[in-house]
Amino acid sequence: MFVITDDACPASKGDLEAHLNWESTIATDHGKAVSSAPSLELAYGATETLEIAFSLDFGHDYVGRGRARKLDESHVNDLNFTGISVGLKNQILDPENAENPFGLAFVGGFSWAWAATNQDSARDLTFELGLNFQKNLLDGDLILAFTPGVALTSVKGDKAETGSSDSTFDSTEYTLAAGASYQLAEGWRVGLEGVWSIAYDADGYADDQFYAGPNVCYEADSWWFTACVAPRLFSTADEVIVSAQIGYAF
Repeated sequence: MFVITDDACPASKGDLEAHLNWESTIATDHGKAVSSAPSLELAYGATETLEIAFSLDFGHDYVGRGRARKLDESHVNDLNFTGISVGLKNQILDPENAENPFGLAFVGGFSWAWAATNQDSARDLTFELGLNFQKNLLDGDLILAFTPGVALTSVKGDKAETGSSDSTFDSTEYTLAAGASYQLAEGWRVGLEGVWSIAYDADGYADDQFYAGPNVCYEADSWWFTACVAPRLFSTADEVIVSAQIGYAF
């Protein structure tokens, strides 16, 4: 039901889920530029409380000809395989158990990515940790989620910038994501999601961003579709995030 935030419920024990994820950041100032991160993910319910996941990650970059002319850039329309990711979700408190004040899950992940298929440009190693809080209200019709997290990234071998494969720089990004989803009718849910992030590198503060917008979800017996459109707020940058997921449970 969420694509920017996350819930506290892992895949059911023995279930295998396939997820097609897509997130695009669209900049419209000076013409259109789109940076997308599609991925194909498999998630397996290893136990009643533990989900493990593996994904193949891709990247698609597009810079329109109008933007390229205005900013003296090159027209780009590239799709590449960028790396792999593994992750887990371990439920600590079940949100559907009335004795628990809320649901809680620990999430962690690791990804290895490179910026080009020839691996000559920067390669990123990222570790992510987070907590997923979930509260069910109105007999489950209203679901609230809150997800604080941190991502530690080490970038190695940026030949384009330094001419050396030995260069390394690290960055840390903290995120706070939250969402609400309400069931309008059988299978249909609508809500809001938002995420605030702040990043630091070797020189200190690097950037902070806040995106928020509506989402919609349709859930059938064995598949679902969720999408969210979240513009960047409190910034002069004209950007919007479009996230979507199609899932199927075998």
